[in-house]
Amino acid sequence: MRITKTDYMEYTLCPKNLWLKKHKPALFENIPLSDFQQEIILNGQIVDEASMILFPDGELATAKNIDQLHYSKQLVANENITIFQASFEWGNFFVRTDVLHFDQEMESWSLYEVKATNSVKKSPYSHIKDLTFQKLVLDANDITVGRVGVIHLDGDYRRVGDLDYRALFQETDVTADVLKMESIVSVEMTDLEKYLDGPEKPGCPCLYKGRSAQCPTFSYSNPFVPDYSVHNISRIGNSKKTLADWINRDIYSIDDIDNPEVLKGYQSFQHLAHIKGQAIIDSKEILKNIRDLEFPIHFLDYETYSSAIPEFDRFGPWQQIPFQYSIHVLKEDGSLEHKEYLITELSEDITFGLVERLSEDIYERGSVVVWYAPFEKTRNSELAALHSEYSDFLYKVNDRIFDLMKIFSDGYYVDPDFHGSNSIKSVLPVLVPDLLYTDLEIQTGSDAPVNWKKMMSLESGGTEQQVIEENLLEYCKLDSLAMVRIYEFLKNI
Repeated sequence: MRITKTDYMEYTLCPKNLWLKKHKPALFENIPLSDFQQEIILNGQIVDEASMILFPDGELATAKNIDQLHYSKQLVANENITIFQASFEWGNFFVRTDVLHFDQEMESWSLYEVKATNSVKKSPYSHIKDLTFQKLVLDANDITVGRVGVIHLDGDYRRVGDLDYRALFQETDVTADVLKMESIVSVEMTDLEKYLDGPEKPGCPCLYKGRSAQCPTFSYSNPFVPDYSVHNISRIGNSKKTLADWINRDIYSIDDIDNPEVLKGYQSFQHLAHIKGQAIIDSKEILKNIRDLEFPIHFLDYETYSSAIPEFDRFGPWQQIPFQYSIHVLKEDGSLEHKEYLITELSEDITFGLVERLSEDIYERGSVVVWYAPFEKTRNSELAALHSEYSDFLYKVNDRIFDLMKIFSDGYYVDPDFHGSNSIKSVLPVLVPDLLYTDLEIQTGSDAPVNWKKMMSLESGGTEQQVIEENLLEYCKLDSLAMVRIYEFLKNI
C-alpha cells in the first residue's frame, strides 16, 4: 500500500480517518469538496507553479511521459541541477518533492517545500513534519540533504505593477527543526505502516477534540456521540483537560455534565440554556448596549476576496479585498433605506470606486452596526491606508462601529438552539425564522468570493455574469438585513 506524505500528515491528525480512506473509500463519496475548498487547492497549485520562477534552470521531473521514479534518479545523478516534483520511494513510502536544488558549495541537496502560506506552520498541519517525512525517504535513497527549507509567501509584500516573484516569496531555513524531528517522525512512520496493515479499530482520537477540529468520519467512528454533544461547548477544544475528563468518564451528552462549575463565561451560559431548555437573557445588559445607538443606524456588511498570489496592485498575499458592501439604514421614524455596491469591472485601483461610493452612502452621523467588528474595522483601516483622501472618513466610521455579535458572544442572549455558535447564520434562524439564507443561490460567506471571481472572468454583460451579480447582491443584502431584524428583535425584549 503506497503511503504518501499527505497520508502521513493525515495520520498525524487522525489515524482512523486515514485508515477509512484506504480501506473504506466509499465513506468519502458523500463528502465532496466545496467550491471554497477547491479554490484553496487551486491557490496551492498556482503558488507551486509560480515558485518555479525562482529556479529558472529547473527541470520538471513529471514533464515526460516516462517512469517518474527512474527519471528522478537520473536527474539526481546529474548533481548540477534543480528538480521540480522529483519522485522517490522507500518501501511503502512515496514522496514527490516540490524543489530539490543541488548546492555546489555544500556538495549536498537542498530540499524545499513550497507552501501557499505567509509563514511556516507548526500545527495542526506541521510543515516541519511534512519535510521530515520527505527527508527520511530521501536519506533512504542515498540522497544527501544538507539544507531543508520552506518557501512561503511574504505577508509584507505588496504588488506594484508586474509581480516581483523574488520579493513575493520568502525562504525559511528549518534544517535544525527537521533534524530534531527525525526520531519522532521515524517512529510515526513505522507505526503508520502497522496501523494501516491492521484491522479497523473502534473510535478515533478526535473524540478528545472540539467539534471544529474533528475528522469528517467522526460520526461513523463514534456513533454513540450525540450530534450536539460536549464537543459543541464553545471553545472546549482549548480546555483539553476538561474535555478529556468527560470523555474518560463516558460523558458525551451536555445533560450528563456533573461538574458545570468548570465551565467559564459563555460556556456556562451555553450549558445553562441547554439544561433549562430556554434562552438565557440579560435584558438589562442588552438594552444598555443598544439604547445608545444613534440614528440613523447603519447596518454594514462587507464581502471580501483574497488569493495567495496578489492579483491587484497594492494588495498582498491573502489580503482581504472588499469587493462588495450592503448597508441598511434605519431611520428614527422606523423607515428603512437600502444601499449597496458591487465591483463588476476591473480597474487599476480596484477598491477606489467602492470607497468613493461608501463615503456617499454612510451619513455623517449615526451608528454603524456590524457583525464581528474586528473584521470590518480592519478592512476600513486597510482601505484608509490605500486611499489617503478617504482615511479620515474611514477612521471616523470605525469610531462609530457597534458590534452586534457581542450581545451574543458576551452571553447576554444565549439560546440552546445556537448550539454554542455566535455566527449570524446560527443566530438568525432562531430569532428570525422567516428570514432564511437557504432561499438564496449563494448561502455562505466563503461561496461569495468564489462567485465574484467567476463573475469577473466572464464576458461583461453576459447572462451568466448578470445572474451571478444578482445572486451576490441578494446574499450581501440579506447579511445587512439580518442585522436589522436581529436588532429589532432585541429592542423589543
